[in-house]
Amino acid sequence: MSILTCPYCNTQLLPANKATYRCENNHSFDLSKQGYLNLLPVNKKKSNDPGDNEMMIAARRDFLEMGFYDPLITSIKKCINEELSFRNKKIVALDAGCGEGYYSEKALNHLHGLHTTIFGTDISKHAVKYAANTYKKNFYFVSSIYNLPIAKKSVDLILSVFSPIMPKEFKRVVARNGYVIVVSPASNHLNEMAALIYEKVKPHTTTVAAQMSTEFEQLVNKRTTFTIDLKSAEDLLALLKMTPYYWSTGIERLENITNKNELTVTCDFNIDIFRKKKQL
Repeated sequence: MSILTCPYCNTQLLPANKATYRCENNHSFDLSKQGYLNLLPVNKKKSNDPGDNEMMIAARRDFLEMGFYDPLITSIKKCINEELSFRNKKIVALDAGCGEGYYSEKALNHLHGLHTTIFGTDISKHAVKYAANTYKKNFYFVSSIYNLPIAKKSVDLILSVFSPIMPKEFKRVVARNGYVIVVSPASNHLNEMAALIYEKVKPHTTTVAAQMSTEFEQLVNKRTTFTIDLKSAEDLLALLKMTPYYWSTGIERLENITNKNELTVTCDFNIDIFRKKKQL
């Protein structure tokens, strides 16, 4: 049974053959050669090329695949294994805002005692193209998290890592006893990098719990903090391009980082787990 729905009429979307998905109203969508679907209607786009561009995706891919954030992956998996309980050992998981697919592949696979069918979606076709081409056992599609082409109550676990969140849509698609995990920057995240750019560093603040509280109750809040040693200008630049600093800071300030060959940086994350509020 497919969890996908047609973005035009909301009916179930099923494979018609090896290359095409089709709904009962005969709207059809062709799989790309990489194996992903584009389920973002043109009238839902706010630009011709929404989401992260190819350069941002490449920088994030280069940095993450060097393993710097592996301690975060370990923490996410530990939370799933120790804090969550599923009635069925076969679960459906969705990486909402999946980017290039690193977190869906690394954090949602090989969970103790569970067999996970993994879906990932992002509004950036560049990100989804890379994810589908690299992590072929998962299923990726282009869409907006504000209007997910997913059947209601069909997902057991939603993972959102450094992505926008949409509580109403999450509530609609998550199963009755399902969970949502949101990972966001904690107060000291990348402080050493910020200190090289700004005269006064403002700690990161989070509104995740408040945003989610309209539809969900918070079960767990865990913080994961570690440091990474960047030993080359290339690694520093890859990390910098993953952040808003690179895209919003003047050249003179950026040179405080790009001229360095090494830097120890604090990585600081909040991992929040939610479930649907019980109906009174």
